[in-house]
Amino acid sequence: MQILKAFSVRGKPQNVKLVERLGGWPPKSASIISLFLALSLSSFNNVNSLPLQPNPDPIPFAPAVNYDAGNKPESVFGADVDGDLDLDLVVANRNSDNVSILKNNGDGTLQAKVDYNVGDAPRSVFSADLDGDGDFDLSVANYYSSNISILKNNGDGTFQTAVNYAVGAGPIPVFCADLDGDSDQDLAVGDWNIDSVSILKNNGDGTFQPKVSYASGSGPYSLFCADLDGDSDLDLAVANNLGDNVSILKNNGDGTFQTKVDYGAGVGPSSVFCEDLDGDLDRDLAVANIFSDNLSVLKNNGNGTFQPKVDYPAGDGPVSVFCVDLDVDSDLDLAVANTYIDNISILENNGDGTFQTKVDYSTGDGPFSIFSLDLDGDSDLDLATANFNGNNVSILRNLINNLPNTFSLTFPLNADSISSPVTFTWQTATIPDPNDTIRYDLNLSRSILFSPTIVYDSLADTTLTDSLELGLWYWKVKAYEKWGAQRWSDQSWSFYVYLCGNCNGDGALTVSDVVCEINYLFKGGSAPVPLKAGDVNCDDKPTVSDVVYTINYLFKGGPKPCQSCP
Repeated sequence: MQILKAFSVRGKPQNVKLVERLGGWPPKSASIISLFLALSLSSFNNVNSLPLQPNPDPIPFAPAVNYDAGNKPESVFGADVDGDLDLDLVVANRNSDNVSILKNNGDGTLQAKVDYNVGDAPRSVFSADLDGDGDFDLSVANYYSSNISILKNNGDGTFQTAVNYAVGAGPIPVFCADLDGDSDQDLAVGDWNIDSVSILKNNGDGTFQPKVSYASGSGPYSLFCADLDGDSDLDLAVANNLGDNVSILKNNGDGTFQTKVDYGAGVGPSSVFCEDLDGDLDRDLAVANIFSDNLSVLKNNGNGTFQPKVDYPAGDGPVSVFCVDLDVDSDLDLAVANTYIDNISILENNGDGTFQTKVDYSTGDGPFSIFSLDLDGDSDLDLATANFNGNNVSILRNLINNLPNTFSLTFPLNADSISSPVTFTWQTATIPDPNDTIRYDLNLSRSILFSPTIVYDSLADTTLTDSLELGLWYWKVKAYEKWGAQRWSDQSWSFYVYLCGNCNGDGALTVSDVVCEINYLFKGGSAPVPLKAGDVNCDDKPTVSDVVYTINYLFKGGPKPCQSCP
């Protein structure tokens, strides 16, 4: 409800359709589905026959750093506005009627904002070279004044006074692209109140012709320009928040558009992004659905028609999606801002346009827009969010290029049996930054699911010795650097802790262990668990000599079982 209140605080009447959809947003209550998995394990040997999966390594991001923006920032865009070869941020602030410029210091930290006035209730901002002078200008969609503000760049990241152009009623999204093939940047604008898209052609100098409108679906909330049908001109994809679908408007090649064709999405599509998600060289669609809490992926048939949607769970209130290669594997992942739960979800691409389960990262309050760019110049792509309720932007630095290298466990070996205390060893992990420091967490559990887990944390060395209770254990190691970039060991392994000579597994050396060994050797009784526990004289197998050895220990003060073993 905070978002709706912020929208109406200006004391102006709200659009009926906006109330219809946004005003109907119920307070969200998290639903938790519990899954209980019971593993019935009869013996150590049976357990070790189960495959242990490699440990997952999510894309690492440093904790969010927040920078002040204006009042109710709703849109963020990255571009080199000051010409110094690093990327700055531009933010549209809905309730303060301005855009904020946050210049980059060159290392991913940002200078204090500088504000420029625009129209009434700016909902989105896009930066492009509109006047052909080689720098990045701004276009801003102003909801209440039903116009677009154009702010030309002076060449140094300062901007001229806004010049406004009329569009349809209630514009929300704006996109700059060469729609008519004349090499300048035109404007496409989604008009929420009248279910249309306005096209404003560029005169070549950053001034624009009067709008021409085309029907969209109900409640156009986001749009994207891309060549969807492979004919080398730019078509339109429009996310219709009230229609629960995406409209495709194919370009005739001259910046005029064919009648829309609609494709179903989730409930409340609020953002659409066009990119080649499955590696077949055409542009697919990714759609964030704010009310069904998921992402819809619609694969392109190669001609600008689309297959039925496939949905992937996101967080609570996914409002903005960005397609980008975050893990540097040459396919495009999904990053989505979840406005109700103050985080972003990352869904890694399997390489074929299907996606892994989301991993979440915290942001500021009410992330409403997400953008990806290399802010810190380390050749991986970072994330920025405009936080509507926090009046700020969050920067999450990608640490993929500072990940620890792969490393393996070395001892105790998988399926080994060992006496306590146990000494664990693993390979050394290294990182590209020589000034950084690696630490390790050793994770131990009695369960293959690692729940519950004992953690020996912040270890500086690659070895640790401790006494453990008898029985089956699982172990793995996590290496990480100071910012949190982490990598798990290549394996999760298991081993069995036993007491030498304790044939019956009760944790004590008594006469009953002698009886247990005699029954095993001469009467077909149960074998020691593990079998190694019956080998007290270290000749590699339980024999009569082990029975004699144990009797000597118990009744004649002989050496302790396994005392002479290496």
